[in-house]
Amino acid sequence: MSAEAPNTLAIDREAMVHRAAELIRLSTINPPGNRYLECARLLARQCREAGMKARIVRIPDEAVRRRFPDGKLYPRAIVLARWDVGARRTVHFNGHYDVVPAASEGWRFGPFEPRLEDGWLYGRGAADMKGAIASLLEAVSAVRRSGAGPAVNVEVSFTPDEETDSVFGAQWLVAERLVRADYAIICEGGHGSRIGCGHNGVLWFEVEVRGKAAHGSQPREGVNAVEQMSRLVIELTDYARQLERQHRFRNPDGRLRTATINVGGVTTTLDGAKINTVPAGVMFTVDRRVVPSESIEEAEADFRAFVRGVCRRVRGLDVEVRKIDEHAATYTDPRHPFLRKFGSILEKVCGERPRFTVSSGFNDSFFFAGEAGLPTLGWGPGGENCHGDDERVQVAELARVAEVYARFLREFAGAGEAGAAVAERQVTVERSVGS
Repeated sequence: MSAEAPNTLAIDREAMVHRAAELIRLSTINPPGNRYLECARLLARQCREAGMKARIVRIPDEAVRRRFPDGKLYPRAIVLARWDVGARRTVHFNGHYDVVPAASEGWRFGPFEPRLEDGWLYGRGAADMKGAIASLLEAVSAVRRSGAGPAVNVEVSFTPDEETDSVFGAQWLVAERLVRADYAIICEGGHGSRIGCGHNGVLWFEVEVRGKAAHGSQPREGVNAVEQMSRLVIELTDYARQLERQHRFRNPDGRLRTATINVGGVTTTLDGAKINTVPAGVMFTVDRRVVPSESIEEAEADFRAFVRGVCRRVRGLDVEVRKIDEHAATYTDPRHPFLRKFGSILEKVCGERPRFTVSSGFNDSFFFAGEAGLPTLGWGPGGENCHGDDERVQVAELARVAEVYARFLREFAGAGEAGAAVAERQVTVERSVGS
């Protein structure tokens, strides 16, 4: 790369692709959590090469064993890096280094053999999200090379387990109070002109319907749990339509989001049922998505009340509802100076007017916005075939992302006291928002 003029930002694409390729070669498959420590050591080295102080936070093996009591121990580790410049404010960047499994049969190239072809970088994790990590590290490197330095302190975390439950990743990072920042950027959750400013919440339930076993030749002697379940599911269909009408949220980009229910992602009979028995029990799951204008506590209470009502109406219906997991919706007001500044820089670099959007799915921004209470946005490179064969990302896109990050670090000095009053309550939701 040619020498740079003082205070200019230049993105070194070759170095950026090299970093991404190094990461892709490590098959950090989750589950089960393959090669995590090796990847953490590589990332710590890359952070130091970019000019940051870095350390590895290893999750205690005892905690990992308690969560995964059966089978081999796969260690968990978080990489935490920082560049302190004595600024009043700090921006935290987060990315995850785990990837979903990949079968090599459907790939043109080996999924963990990175290949550069026609401006595209191929490999598992190229788009989700080792390419984004490489963009971020190149942004930090470019700012350091420029000689001007960032206007804020820079804090970076690279976490595992995002592709499953984030328990030993972003959730652990925030719960252990390892984040010392004023704002957070998740290096995914938006791309191109779309900037993520929140996501729907989620409630997961197991619903067990109990009947009475009998011989299959004498079905009237028993209570068929599957038949009883079908009555409940029919009622759930009507309930889902009711939720769509009652709970709506207008995205900042104008799109309408509604509360949803997905029934039966997992369905299984219980008690050793077979073809010649009346099933005594059946279990199915319910995935309830909560829009930002809803309270997750009220959503749960409403669902349980609905099930109780059906049980009163349907003779002999015996149901138990168990909550598996919950995460509240998050929302950072796009008028917040942090988001406004990021959007203005994106527009300068990419030539597109930014659109702020709320994701229908849940992501790690919950832990930073919902748990740590930080104004949070999600944005990074796009890509193709995420989680599929021939996953790839354009090198030009990685470079654009690196430039946006770098310019933001150079220009954003913090919201300031007056600006912060606009929307420091970033998880705030206006209940009146609707259709």
